[in-house]
Parts: sequence; C-alpha cells; structure tokens
Amino acid sequence: MTDTTHHGFADGPLTGIRIIDLSAVISGPFATAMLADQGADVIAIERADAPDIVRASGPLLDGSGVSAMYAAMNRNKRNIVIDLKQPAGRELLLELVRDADVVVQNFRPGALERLGVGWSVLSEINPNLIMCSVSGFGSDGPYSHRPAFDPIVQSVAGYPSVQVDDEGRPNLVATAVCDKITSLQVAQSVLAALVARANGAGGQHIEVAMVDVAVHFLWPEAMWNDTYLDHTMDMPNLNEIYKLYRTSDGWAMVYSVATEGHWQRMCTALGRPDLAADPRFADLQGRVRYGAEVNDEIQAITATMTTDEVVAMMDAADVPVAPVNTRQAMIDDPHIRHRELLVESQHPVVGMIRQVRPPARYSATPSGLRRHAPSFGEHTDEILAEVMGRSPEDIVALRAQQVVF
Repeated sequence: MTDTTHHGFADGPLTGIRIIDLSAVISGPFATAMLADQGADVIAIERADAPDIVRASGPLLDGSGVSAMYAAMNRNKRNIVIDLKQPAGRELLLELVRDADVVVQNFRPGALERLGVGWSVLSEINPNLIMCSVSGFGSDGPYSHRPAFDPIVQSVAGYPSVQVDDEGRPNLVATAVCDKITSLQVAQSVLAALVARANGAGGQHIEVAMVDVAVHFLWPEAMWNDTYLDHTMDMPNLNEIYKLYRTSDGWAMVYSVATEGHWQRMCTALGRPDLAADPRFADLQGRVRYGAEVNDEIQAITATMTTDEVVAMMDAADVPVAPVNTRQAMIDDPHIRHRELLVESQHPVVGMIRQVRPPARYSATPSGLRRHAPSFGEHTDEILAEVMGRSPEDIVALRAQQVVF
C-alpha cells in the first residue's frame, strides 16, 4: 500500500478543502468541527453584533469567551469577526466565498437573502460552491418561521414520548441529540456533495432541517408499530425492553435477547435452564414481546450481585454486558484509555483541556487536533492577510471602520 501521508494529506483526508462556516450554536459548528478534524480549512465567520451563544454555554472561565462546550465544537477552525450588516463586510464574505469549496450556514430561512448573500448570489460568483443551509424546520411549512432549539425539535419529533418512564411521564433525551445528529447529517451531506462535484455534478445547495433529521433518526425501531399500514401491530417499544439492571452496588447493562446464542448462554450462566426452555422466550419475537418478564427475571438475580460480578459472569459467557459508567468512570474506563480516545492539550486562554480525538482512524490520511478553539476574532488579521491578500494598511482601515474585529 502506498503511504500518502507525505503527499499532501498529512492533516487529514480533507486537506485542501476550504469551508466558510457561517453557523452558530451546535447543528452547524459541530458538523464543521468534524470536517475540520478531517483536515478541511474551516474559516468561521462570527457576527460582530451577535457572538455565538455557545461561547457562554456551560462551564466558562471569566473573560475567556471559550466555554467547555465551545472548545469541543470549534476546534481546528480559524475565526474572523465581520460586521455583515455593512456593505464592506458583505464584500469580505463574497471574497472569501469566491475561492471556497463549501459554505455552511444556519441563519433562519431567508436571513441571508435579506442580507444580499443568499444562495443565488453566492452560486453566481462561485458556480462550484456547495452550500449547506441548516434550520430547525426547513425553508417552508407552517413551522418554518419558528426559532428552533434541540428540546423544541425533540418535542415535535416525538422523542419525549419515546423516552416515557414507567409512570407514563415523557422525558427529553438529556443531551442535544437532535442538534448533534443534524451535525452528522450535515457533514455527511457535504461530503457526498463534494464527491458528486468531483464526478462532474458541479456545485449545489443542500437543505438540512433538524426536524427532518430527527424523524429520520427516530424511525427504524421507535416507530416500528407505525410502519405496516395494512396491519395493526402491538410490539412493545424499546423503552419497555431496554432496562438497566440494579446490582448490589450500582447498575449493569445485560443485552441477552438479540441472538439465540446470547440468550442460551445467559440462561446457563444464571443457572436458569427453565428460562431457556420457556416457550414465551423461544425466539427473538417472543423475547421482545415479553421483554418486561425477561427483565424481571434478570433483575431478581443481578440485585444479589455486584456490578463487577455481573460483568465478569456475562463476559465469561460471551453475553453482551457493560457496567453503567458514571462520567468519571467512563473517563477512567480501561477500554477508553486503551483506545486513547481522550486527549489533553494546552489552550492558550483556558489552560489544559481534555477533548475527544476524532473517532475515525485513517491509515493513510490521519486526522487529528491541530488548532485550539479560537477566541473571538483570533484569526481576523491572519485570514485577511494570508487568505485574502490584504495589506497591513487595509487591515488597519477595516478595523477602524469596524468592518472587522
């Protein structure tokens, strides 16, 4: 195999791709961070009148402007602050777009058009441009005008009903799941469009709506009773089947219902041949349909054992099992440590930080952490000079006019 790491791809497979990031919060920035991890030169344009609210979301050192959440979602990017309300600011944006490969934005539908820098304008100056527009509810429809944040989209898409507890109370997923799965869709869609362009399709506009992604992600198993239109189905939902088992000192997860081998080996390990012979549990359909009964039987036994004992027993029997880690236990988990998943680095403003390395490992075009999450306008001068060829005098004048910061 030819080693290509010394032939222009040392920073990752997207080396040479330039992305202009006009997005904020999560759905856009997390996507562009993934693309930056893979080597793309991501230039984040932050609005002079509206810094990204994530800069102040979560743990934040006073005066740093780089919250823990912002650091995770904006690494490997360069940052320039432009006043897009000024004509000179919009001209700077157009100049950056002229030689870019991709633009990602999550303004409300119509906002860029009102600024005079919508898709029709950008594609005219750069016919090979790929632009991905991200919004909560899309560019049309009765909800298209609404501001959208993760809990709002979760609620419309039905996530709280899927997370219903034993008392029937709906619950939000306790992470920004719709924002983050939208980010994955944005990154994947951009990469697909880059492949299409390489194959002759030219530039194109991609629209990604969070609610579309949320329903798509939820559908396969959470909506299985709503799939066959000619038949009424009453299979229990996964919230009735997926249960954590209390142990004498914590919690464990045992997943024994998937294959016949797992089921039989678990019953043997637990000393319950009667469960293996029970006709209700004879196949996967039965073990799912009677999942609550299966859970009760397992729970009665695990409650008398420690978590380590449950894990050791099931692991020895080759049954899927895991301890239910706390946050700190996850950090300390020997497998997480072996994979070198968590990395520490020095941030010039906030000090030592811990982050997650890019999850994909490339044999020929390795990705990695090259840049810390930028401060507000940290690379303004660098981008104006290096990317746009502006002289020091030009930069001083633009700052004096408050076009850039």
